[in-house]
Amino acid sequence: MSKLTTKSLSTTTDVNGLVILESNGQYIYPGLAQAIFDDAIFGPRILKRLQRLFVDHPDGLSESGHDWYFGYLVCAYTQTHFGIKNLLNYPSVTKELFSLCLTQLSD
Repeated sequence: MSKLTTKSLSTTTDVNGLVILESNGQYIYPGLAQAIFDDAIFGPRILKRLQRLFVDHPDGLSESGHDWYFGYLVCAYTQTHFGIKNLLNYPSVTKELFSLCLTQLSD
């Protein structure tokens, strides 16, 4: 017999316009990864980082490394654009960035 669970979801907006969703204590930032990827300064840095990672890891990249691959760029972006030094649950954004990069490569 399966047990039904309900998730609470609340939306807040940071004073600088960052949309933050909270679901059972975890923060989610809808659209943030895409905004970073599309940014004129940070987008090329992400792709440059990805190219460098392929050179350094010819055997392939691991999805589990997304925090390490892109974490500093996410933190730099949120500090620059929103004044947030320590983004809570930033791995949710780095994971989405990793997926965007893979999509970009497959196109």
